[in-house]
Amino acid sequence: MAELIQKKLQGEVEKYQQLQKDLSKSMSGRQKLEAQLTENNIVKEELALLDGSNVVFKLLGPVLVKQELGEARATVGKRLDYITAEIFLRTIPDLEDVPDLF
Repeated sequence: MAELIQKKLQGEVEKYQQLQKDLSKSMSGRQKLEAQLTENNIVKEELALLDGSNVVFKLLGPVLVKQELGEARATVGKRLDYITAEIFLRTIPDLEDVPDLF
């Protein structure tokens, strides 16, 4: 009887430890996405301050390449949409798993 309880307890502890690892991994990914979202919002604000006479450069590897202002704004906008969607999509599966834990 005690061995059965011990094995069951050990199984539950292992499940709990796996959940902790999954949570840590999920939180780390979300923090990275949140940081990217903040950074891109700052870039969007800075690009909004520019007019057509300003020159915008894009970093490609070790080289700065000239980029049209409209193209830079569009790229940042698409990146913001992607990051926001990614955060949302990662949150939904996490919430769906919650009822299974109880």
